[in-house]
Amino acid sequence: MATSDLIEPLKDGTYVKILNSGYSRARIAECLGPLGPKGARIYRVLVQRKPRRVYIEVREDQLEVLGEA
Repeated sequence: MATSDLIEPLKDGTYVKILNSGYSRARIAECLGPLGPKGARIYRVLVQRKPRRVYIEVREDQLEVLGEA
């Protein structure tokens, strides 16, 4: 499901794939709001990578929903 079809922001804990990034799975940590170009929502996502966690901020059109927590 593409996130461009969504009216409401994604919930925290939703599992997503970051398109064209090489990360297989990430989790929404928080929605930062409509800070992107033309009001696109920006999300902070958590990528579980060893030995440290990595947080990445991406636009909603760069995410593909995999499932919910």
